[in-house]
Amino acid sequence: MNVFPTNNSFSETLSTPSNSAAFAPSQAMGQSEFLMLLTTQLMNQDPTKPMDPTSFVSDLTQMSQLEATTELNRSVMAMTAGFQNLQLMQASSLIGKNVQAQGEIMSHTEGRTSALRLSADESLTDVKVIISDSRGVVRQLDYPGLLSRGESAFNWDGLNSDGGFAPTNNYRVVAFGYDGEGNIKPVKTIVGTQVQSVSVQPDGDMLLTLSTGERVSMKAVREIGA
Repeated sequence: MNVFPTNNSFSETLSTPSNSAAFAPSQAMGQSEFLMLLTTQLMNQDPTKPMDPTSFVSDLTQMSQLEATTELNRSVMAMTAGFQNLQLMQASSLIGKNVQAQGEIMSHTEGRTSALRLSADESLTDVKVIISDSRGVVRQLDYPGLLSRGESAFNWDGLNSDGGFAPTNNYRVVAFGYDGEGNIKPVKTIVGTQVQSVSVQPDGDMLLTLSTGERVSMKAVREIGA
């Protein structure tokens, strides 16, 4: 039996393209490959200049630490993704809920009192709260007495400047006061509205889209109602 290829089959074999990727070495070195490399190095080392055992142990330790760090990174990434999914599921329960969040646009229902909060960085006097719509100022209100530093409750009775009920609509709320030296200072407002949708940002922060059109961070929510 002829075990050698014929001229034709031999030339065909040479001309047949080979899959170089199948014979390519793995790009990643694991612990088993590292140990095999060190074993080969020990077997072929110069007997007059043997390998330092301390260096061998140090290299092995570094490889183990690298593998442990890589595995830890995978675990942390998986946990982060799972935590973000859990956050999104929990936050989705806020859709349709009434909330009080830091912002300027407030949802108001005709005939009802709208509760809001004023947040000041310092104590202020002669504080004014201006409520307006697309046509202009609807009502200007005075905060009674001294507005202390921090958050303070405040209510709008829902009446306009003429004493009639303001219609159901979104209203802009702006507040300001005066410090001890007579300088005008803005006051942050925390207003009531409803959550329309929830989204998760790449950094993990939760953004709520409110019925007023504003988008605020979950951190801006102060109170959640029914």
